[in-house]
Amino acid sequence: MQIDRPIAIASTLFVILLVIFFLVMPEYGTFVRLQTELGEKIAQYDAQAGYYSAIAKTYEELQARQDDVNKIDDALPQDPALGKLIYFLQETAKENGLTVKDVFLSKLSTSNIQVSATNSVKDLVLSMDLSGDYPSLLNFIFFLEKSSRIFEISSISFDSTSGPPYGFSLQVKTHSY
Repeated sequence: MQIDRPIAIASTLFVILLVIFFLVMPEYGTFVRLQTELGEKIAQYDAQAGYYSAIAKTYEELQARQDDVNKIDDALPQDPALGKLIYFLQETAKENGLTVKDVFLSKLSTSNIQVSATNSVKDLVLSMDLSGDYPSLLNFIFFLEKSSRIFEISSISFDSTSGPPYGFSLQVKTHSY
């Protein structure tokens, strides 16, 4: 039996097309999809590598500026630490020639300044009754101004009825996280 040559060529081409369509094309589609996923993964990896290298660079810069970071931590501490704060104010007043008669907490509130979703700046207002002379008070105020912690003096009252140790009332405001 002899097969007609044009029919044999046509049927061979048809079989080749069927093999390509059913066997090669699905694998080619899988290859293209995997190649696309690989490109996405490479892009994602490059983005993460850039992000982490930026974090590492920022960390190195912070480590190089550790003194500045410590100064900022001193200026705006994590907790109010009332005991340490009152001790600091008493010692500073004593070093500047003032006597602390009384220190009491006037107000502890949260400021409008939002640092992040969980942290906000807290205002701490202390009232102090001091006695001494005017130059000592001036030195005390200058020392508070020069200290690493942020202090704001919101009011000063003078008691001039008594003699030379004069009475002063100060309202000092400071901040913490």
